[in-house]
Amino acid sequence: LDIESLNNFKDPEILISDHYNDRIYNDLLDLNYNVKKIKSNIDYQLSKNISIKCFADYYQDSIIIINIADKDLIVNLNDSNLFGIKEVIKKEIKKYTKCKNKFLLKAIGLYDADMVNFYDKNNNFILEKHLTADHKAGKTWSDSMKELGCNYGIIFSSMHKYQRSDSVHLNKYTKPLNQHWHSFDNTIGELLPPFIAWDSMKDDYTMIEPDETKNQIISPEHYGDSWSDILDNNDKNLLLDYFNKLETIKPYIGIIHFNCGENLFSIEISKVKNEIYFEVPRNSLIKAIKFSIFDDLLIGNFMRTRLINLDSLYPNFAPLVTKYYDNGMITTFEELEYYHKYYRSISGSDYFYYKDFAKRRIKDAYKGSFLEMFYYYSSRLYYHIFNKNIT
Repeated sequence: LDIESLNNFKDPEILISDHYNDRIYNDLLDLNYNVKKIKSNIDYQLSKNISIKCFADYYQDSIIIINIADKDLIVNLNDSNLFGIKEVIKKEIKKYTKCKNKFLLKAIGLYDADMVNFYDKNNNFILEKHLTADHKAGKTWSDSMKELGCNYGIIFSSMHKYQRSDSVHLNKYTKPLNQHWHSFDNTIGELLPPFIAWDSMKDDYTMIEPDETKNQIISPEHYGDSWSDILDNNDKNLLLDYFNKLETIKPYIGIIHFNCGENLFSIEISKVKNEIYFEVPRNSLIKAIKFSIFDDLLIGNFMRTRLINLDSLYPNFAPLVTKYYDNGMITTFEELEYYHKYYRSISGSDYFYYKDFAKRRIKDAYKGSFLEMFYYYSSRLYYHIFNKNIT
């Protein structure tokens, strides 16, 4: 969704998957792009030999399955984890019995490409062991290919680099391309290199060999960020309005602190005994709030984060803020019920989100209190009944 890249595609029709609230579709439509919404789990014939089928998942990701003349099948998962639709996708792939070659495109090896810029109270980087561990990308590739019934994998969407001076320290944790073949099980199929052109007639490929992006270090000021800028009153009101409307995070989050220019601004969300500290340049923070793109702050990894009495931002902060609110405009649990009902209806999935969600919500919100057991079992009963009534 880089607007500079999209400017090259003003005229062609852009196909958009059908997400709740249609944020991407509506935004591109407002910018006068030629867009068409593609319904989930519906076949679309693009040409004599090519048909596609898309599936949207409740994490605001989507995948596309491309059938080329009943010979080659491309299963493009992008960075979707197939939340709520994995079994549907596995059954869908099995339908293409005539396709000799089934290619899996999946973002594997992106162990740093979410918020990993975490620090302890003494300002020590705390994910060193996790990011330097041998995650064996090759095994992940072969396991994924086996599970989904694909005999080819293509290394895909795993070539990012950090360029900001306040994030380049994470470049040493990115996954080198040659490590994707480590521990790959060749009995499952073949893992192909990135940047190839596959010839469906010859069952062979040629290398495209694009130039590698040069390593460079760019100052935050180039993007309008100064770590010395502080929040003004208007900024604080924007932050208060943004977070106080989110009922969905109140059972999980106590206080959120924003450190801009060494000045701390704190928002009390609830009485829950945990805290989140975000140290972040004022410009990027306010831009993320105004445009509802808080996830960009997490992915960019220049914001420094510290957690008190929390193990992770998932699932108590993200996706409730970054997926369900920013994209889906979900602020209440009632809206969240309809949100997941929507994704069940469009995908044909039979996943039961709320039974697990209720247990996690009560466990986290009332952990250690005398009300924990009462709320746990009463909510469990409620959501069990509710799940049975979802159609």
